Amino acid sequence: MGDMANLFGTGRFAQPSGQLSGQEAADEAQEAADEAAEEVRLRLAVDGGDVEAMSVLGALLLRRGDFDGAESHLRAATAAGDRAAANNLGVLLHQRGYADEAAGWWRIAAVAGSAAAAHALGRHFRERGDEPAAEYWLCQSAEQGHVLAAYALADLLEHRGDETGSERWMRAAAERGHREAAYRLARTLDRRAGGCDGG
Repeated sequence: MGDMANLFGTGRFAQPSGQLSGQEAADEAQEAADEAAEEVRLRLAVDGGDVEAMSVLGALLLRRGDFDGAESHLRAATAAGDRAAANNLGVLLHQRGYADEAAGWWRIAAVAGSAAAAHALGRHFRERGDEPAAEYWLCQSAEQGHVLAAYALADLLEHRGDETGSERWMRAAAERGHREAAYRLARTLDRRAGGCDGG
């Protein structure tokens, strides 16, 4: 038993899942208590008509997988003009299989300036084969600094054969830390320089 404890302590032997150290269990319990307290605070604020609290509570419930609970709060916040709620409502509806309704909410949020919603809308159109619409929304998002949109736009432009545009957005994504973009950009530059393509 002592050898096993020593291995756990040095990190050379992984603990079986489900077994937490005393500190990990305490941290997990504290995190759960903090989340419960935050939820109570948000619910009280929602009862008082706080639109931001509706949006945040809806997002919290969405992350937890409570779609029914999230939807009512997100719809209420969206009706009051909260763009983050409109984006999250789009995410919820997409996860439920209502892609077209999701796109409608993403459009509302994107027009209001949400880079995340513009990215989601661009991906929606790309999945449906509408490349001009996909390019428009991905560009809107990428120009706001959304790294995933920059990468998706680069991929779309590369697929279309626009090497200059693709390289521009691949570079933008790589410079913001997107690893796949950095790899693909390096491969492109290496091929252009006449390096081996190493497949």
